[in-house]
Amino acid sequence: MSTFQETVSDFLDYLRGAKSLNTVKAYQRALGDFTSWYTSTVQERFSLGDVAAIDVREYQRYLLNRKVSPATVNQRLAALKALFRWARRKGLVASNPTEVVNGVKKAKLAPKWLDKTEERKLLRAVQRSGNARDEALITFMLNSGLRVSEVAVLTLGDVEVGERKGAVTVRSGKGTKSRTVPLNAEARRALQKYLVEREGEGKDWPLFLGQRGDPLGDNGIRYLVRKYARLAGLEHCSPHTLRHTFAKRLVDAGVSLEKVAALLGHEDLNTTRIYTVPSLDDLAGAVERIG
Repeated sequence: MSTFQETVSDFLDYLRGAKSLNTVKAYQRALGDFTSWYTSTVQERFSLGDVAAIDVREYQRYLLNRKVSPATVNQRLAALKALFRWARRKGLVASNPTEVVNGVKKAKLAPKWLDKTEERKLLRAVQRSGNARDEALITFMLNSGLRVSEVAVLTLGDVEVGERKGAVTVRSGKGTKSRTVPLNAEARRALQKYLVEREGEGKDWPLFLGQRGDPLGDNGIRYLVRKYARLAGLEHCSPHTLRHTFAKRLVDAGVSLEKVAALLGHEDLNTTRIYTVPSLDDLAGAVERIG
């Protein structure tokens, strides 16, 4: 009969064919932690078949009492659930004690967006140190909410810019859905300044070009956003941060979730509701109003 260590070794070998190396290592640590807790708490030699649902619940409670984060608790439980599901299929255990134990609900966190001061810092950095293309790119993303993958494939023909109105047509949105996003005056001004340099080129040309005249691409866009974020003294600012900023501005302005979802290309309103979750700054502002 296999020892527990041999059983876990076989399970990890099975996992390596389905999970990433980091996940396998995390599961291995989780199972080691559970085994140590079990032997010291139950005061018995560990046996997979002896683990009961009450043991799994007590282990979960033990982790929470130690202030382990919900994400880590859920990862430990996921390792146990995966082990017992596998062991049940292999006929190594008669029942699965983890089936009746639910994960810990995590508090919904607001996505990271730029406040007005941070947004001004970013725009100031690109206006001081960038060129017309870079200023158009950053300003456009802050005022359109497009995903980086959507921006990377835009062509000159996808953008219409006039004095009083303008729009961008997203032809390769998530799920291959297309949509049209109106452009405000700020986005139009920045694009017009940049498009002067592109006069005479065909509509099929990429909207944003790299130094060699090829499409800027996802990585090039990410590089430029990080570059100007560093110059502005902003940490953890990515193209998706600019998308979040656009969405947050709309919600704060009282725009309905249906309209925000349409502009962002969300099919499910629940995806858009994340922008209604207050950030710490929102809560601080609320408290200051009664001070």
